[in-house]
Amino acid sequence: MHRKRTVIVSSLIVISAATLIVVNHIRNALHLTQSPYVSQLSSTVRGLSAQEVDNLLNGRGAGYARTAELNSYPGPLHVLELEEQLQLSPAQRQKIRAVFKKMNTQAKEIGKEIVEREHVLSTAFSNGEINSTDLETQTQSLATLYGNLRATHLEAHLEITPLLSVEQVATYDRLRGYTGDHSSNAHQHSH
Repeated sequence: MHRKRTVIVSSLIVISAATLIVVNHIRNALHLTQSPYVSQLSSTVRGLSAQEVDNLLNGRGAGYARTAELNSYPGPLHVLELEEQLQLSPAQRQKIRAVFKKMNTQAKEIGKEIVEREHVLSTAFSNGEINSTDLETQTQSLATLYGNLRATHLEAHLEITPLLSVEQVATYDRLRGYTGDHSSNAHQHSH
């Protein structure tokens, strides 16, 4: 009787383990086939996430100036956020705020245009009213706008870097986590 109970318990354990393996396999298979874009079905512009639309309309960098940021060209918003630690002078604060305001205004204007044109492109697809010629025209127009947006953000980094001392740039890089072997350009800028 004891042996029979052991066989039954062992069999139940094996069946339970096998069931868990099958359930996990099915769950993983379903997860792999579902598109990462499903959440964008409810976005105001299909093809852009709600976060991307929000970033564009509010002039946020969203990584467009990463090239500058990672090469010791600080960003105006982050410099202003770190103004105490960087010991910015009143003159530096004023100039950097002006650069940020100009950049943010331009970025919002360009972002609004991008969202509008992405909406037109999305609508053309959803209505089945797109052809190769329109596609080429619309995507080239969007490429120009995205390029202008990136240049706007990069230009702000370029404008404020000469306003900072070498020490402030080095402190910025350290505070933002860029110090170490990767960030050797901080002393190459002429201030």
